[in-house]
Amino acid sequence: MSSWIDSLNVSLEHISASARWLRVVNLLCLSGCALATLSLLRHWKQHRAVANGGTAVANPFAKLTMLVLTAAIVVGFVQVSYRYVEVNHFPSQTMSEVLVMFSLALLVSMFVLHFAMRMHDMGPGWATVDDALLGIVLFGAFLTNHYSSTLSTAQKDLPPALQSYWFPPHLSALMISYATLAIAGVLCIVYFCMRFWNGVLSGGQTLGSQIVILLGLLLVPFGHFVTIPILVVTGLVFLVLKRTGDLPQAAAMGGLEKTVDQVSYRAFSVGIPFLTAGLFMGAFWAQEAWANYWGWDSKENSALITWLVYVVYVHVRMLGGFRGEKAMAVLAAGALSVFFTFQIFGYLPDSQKSLHRYTDDNVVPREGMSGATEETNQSARLEETR
Repeated sequence: MSSWIDSLNVSLEHISASARWLRVVNLLCLSGCALATLSLLRHWKQHRAVANGGTAVANPFAKLTMLVLTAAIVVGFVQVSYRYVEVNHFPSQTMSEVLVMFSLALLVSMFVLHFAMRMHDMGPGWATVDDALLGIVLFGAFLTNHYSSTLSTAQKDLPPALQSYWFPPHLSALMISYATLAIAGVLCIVYFCMRFWNGVLSGGQTLGSQIVILLGLLLVPFGHFVTIPILVVTGLVFLVLKRTGDLPQAAAMGGLEKTVDQVSYRAFSVGIPFLTAGLFMGAFWAQEAWANYWGWDSKENSALITWLVYVVYVHVRMLGGFRGEKAMAVLAAGALSVFFTFQIFGYLPDSQKSLHRYTDDNVVPREGMSGATEETNQSARLEETR
């Protein structure tokens, strides 16, 4: 609990300016999450009033939520600028720096998606989905920042291969793609959570189907921070709807599921071009750094698999006509692949031979990584042992 309080305490002594500004971002994220919840309740009340022939009431919390999100983004860029000055390079060398950049990318992606999808102008029903997504993203950004503060924040000099003009655009494109595709993945979790609880409370699904959905949700990595909270909150919402007699009927539930499916596809459509651009920039950078566009490194292979999963998603959706749970299952597989590439990769045995382990605190990249051949690297190791 003390670490959670520390991640919000801006008055702590002996912390850097960037760490202090990061705590301001955390405070704004939690405030925005609370406002998004209030906005969701107000929009849901509007939705019920309109459905019963009434008139919608004003919702000041929606604009306040966007103001707080905008402030969090501005302060986030201030934090990154201070970190840039402190480490004297683009702040994406250590895992803690990368996670902070990912958190900022989450906020920026949500800001762009909010206006690009214009769900807040499509009626209180769509606005409710928008509020829920805003709250989840803001809370997710806070959790990411909190986790980054538990990692090493010591300054590390850039190894030769990272001293390139490709470093900032390559990492920025990947972080934006990961953040946007993560939002699409969260929507997949929300979709299956809704199906699970609606099946439990309405009896619209077989027991076998409910067990399959539940096991799939619980097997999602990092589930204690993502899947389980969404599952619990969704269950509470559906339980309240059951008690008040407002549990969506089959037609209404189908419309809601279709809405989430469409929103997730729109989020994916924003993220996939950035993922593709990140892969291409990485290949050009590898040619300059290691004289090889593609070396079949384990990290490269993992990133390629992720991209191919999303290519499959495009094909089955556009050509195969997949919608609903089939499309969501493929999209969720892509989100899992992103997670493995981004966070789990460093724990895999084959990753020990990878040239991409720059974010590991216990790994010191060799000079030979900047383009020397394996024979040169072996010669250097022999010289070190003499």
